[in-house]
Amino acid sequence: MNPLIQVFKFVTFTVLGIVTKKGWDWLTRDVDPIPGTKEFAQEYRETQTKLERLNKKYEKHRQNKR
Repeated sequence: MNPLIQVFKFVTFTVLGIVTKKGWDWLTRDVDPIPGTKEFAQEYRETQTKLERLNKKYEKHRQNKR
């Protein structure tokens, strides 16, 4: 019976650890980075790249529509 309890505890703590880590990552991912940091610069570059790509797609769509 004791090995069964140990396996149950191991599985329980493992699952709780994974859920806690994913929950913490989810909470901290939504926080905007502080301007002037590397994280802010990286997110700004990604957003600028995405905006440029979407603008090109929009212009291409408008030209094909005419």
